Amino acid sequence: MARGFDAVSLDVGGVLVVPDHGAISGVLVRLDIAHDRSRFHVGHYEAMAAVDRAASAAEDFTDYIAGFLAAVGVPAVDRARAHDALVDVLRTPVWCQPVTGSRAAVRALADAGLRLAITSNSDGTVGDHLARHEWVQVGDGPGVPVDVVTDSGSLGVGKPDERVFRATIDGLGLPPGRILHVGDSAFYDVAGAAAVGMQAVHMDPHRLCDGDHLHIAALADVLEL
Repeated sequence: MARGFDAVSLDVGGVLVVPDHGAISGVLVRLDIAHDRSRFHVGHYEAMAAVDRAASAAEDFTDYIAGFLAAVGVPAVDRARAHDALVDVLRTPVWCQPVTGSRAAVRALADAGLRLAITSNSDGTVGDHLARHEWVQVGDGPGVPVDVVTDSGSLGVGKPDERVFRATIDGLGLPPGRILHVGDSAFYDVAGAAAVGMQAVHMDPHRLCDGDHLHIAALADVLEL
């Protein structure tokens, strides 16, 4: 049976990694702010659902942090000062906690013969960050090889701007309809990728989105598509 796509474009946050739980909890502990660390994983996806509802500007973490703090049980009275403390923490280095199963899934996608790309809203350093953590790199290295890393910080525009996705399309050298983009946002990822003719799937492990697009619970589910 013919496969419906030849390459997979991967978002980073929510697909490969989430913010380090220890770093986030450490900030809240130092401020003596009550929170439920056991909710941190779902907290990221609740935060992204809040971003989607607000259609937030790229890399504006206001709605993300508000959604996260509500999801992890931070009392409403403490959320403003928690927000002020976290807004300076949520930089690329803190996005290093692997999403369960995703590291193995990236390798499995490559082993299945799929070409890979990274398409991320970041600050221009995501390629180096992923290489240092041995996730992926362009060319040979300890991580999985990818054809291209598209970082909004290097382009000067962020998803869902079509120029971000077109950079990945150009880097892969494939028709957009032969590329599947996987992201954790209906707004940034699914709508943005679909607008340029790419296939798209929403990684939504807790099924928080009720949109009629395709959803997966884990990156490994791409292998079943």
